[in-house]
Parts: sequence; structure tokens; C-alpha cells
Amino acid sequence: METSEQGAVRAVFEDLGGFNAVRQQGEGEGPLVGHLLRANIQLAAIPVFARKGIAETTVNDLLDAASVSRRTFYKYFANKMDVLESIYRTAVVLLLARFREMQGDAGSPEAWLRGMVSRFFDYHLAVGPIIRLMQEEALRADSPLAAHRQCAHLEMGRLLAERLHGDGDGEEREPLTYRALLWAMEAASLDLLASAASAAEIERAKAVLGDLLISALCSRST
Repeated sequence: METSEQGAVRAVFEDLGGFNAVRQQGEGEGPLVGHLLRANIQLAAIPVFARKGIAETTVNDLLDAASVSRRTFYKYFANKMDVLESIYRTAVVLLLARFREMQGDAGSPEAWLRGMVSRFFDYHLAVGPIIRLMQEEALRADSPLAAHRQCAHLEMGRLLAERLHGDGDGEEREPLTYRALLWAMEAASLDLLASAASAAEIERAKAVLGDLLISALCSRST
């Protein structure tokens, strides 16, 4: 039976990409039952990692949470870090997909940037501790999550350049500018998560980061 904690996580993931998108990304076609079992293990693992941390979480914990056998677990995952990596990869794919969808909805570049910042913080704070845990893990150069973080930053930079400067309207920015702004958003998110920020503090962070991105990316002056 799904716990309320798992249900909350599932709701956030489904809000981002729909139930089909929760299934593991980039694995090609496969039996439906396989996709569902992978998704079930991922979703069940999120509260466990968030509650116990990476070091203290065991494969047995994940088996119990997902109510699957050891044989089934190892059919889809090599170890607990493989599960965490798959959760991180799925989260990145879903968030980037939502940003792309927002491109056509927002009327102006400024509105799109504010909407993107708002979505970023809403998502991070809704999923909460697991995002903080994965962000901190992804900052470690030797972590399997680090490469996915780098790829996500590059893809997000391309998305920003395409949306804001792809039609030649305005000066194209140095690629490092985009990454520096993403670093600022990550750092702000980690700070808010670590301090259990209030709703007012979160809204202030959205406004400040929105202003920062607009100032850096939408100004027509040098």
C-alpha cells in the first residue's frame, strides 16, 4: 500500500510530467510491467533516502519500501546508488520537459524567466529533502550524479539561449553566464531547503532570482 509520503512524491512527479513520464527515461521500449516496477522502486525509495540518507540506506530498506523481491530489484538496478541515480535522472528530465512546455505559454521572455524560476523553486521545495540530498550528492565530482548535473546545466543553457536569443533578438550571452545563473538558483534552493524557509522567504527568493535572470539575460545594453 502506498504511504502518504510516497503519494505526495508521486503527485509532484506526475504534476511535472504525467504518469508515463515517471517511468524510467532513456531505456527504450520494454514490457509495461518492467516500466511500472522500475517506477515503483524509484518512488518507494525517495522517502527512504530522504529519511535515512545515502550512507544509512540499504538495499533491504528499498526492498521493504517497494515490496519487491531481491531478484526483482536486481533485475532493474545494480545497487542503491543506481536507484538514486535513476531518480535524479528522471527528475532532471521532467523538469527540463516542463521548462520547454512553458516556452510556448509565457508571452514574453521576462514572463517565461519568472515562470521558470517559480517552477524550479516550487518543485525543489515540494519534493524537499530528497532534492537537497541529490543536489549535495551531485556536487561531488566522483558521484555518478555529477555527470547528469553537468548535462542538465548544458541543456538548460541551450534552452535559455534558444528561447531568449535564438531569433537574433538581443545580444547572445557567454555560455558561462547561463551556468553561473543556474549555480545561483541551485545555491539558493539548497539554502532554503537547509533552513526550512517560510513561504514569504521562498517568494522573496523567487522574486530576487527572477530579477537576477531578467537583468542578466534580457538587458539590451552591454
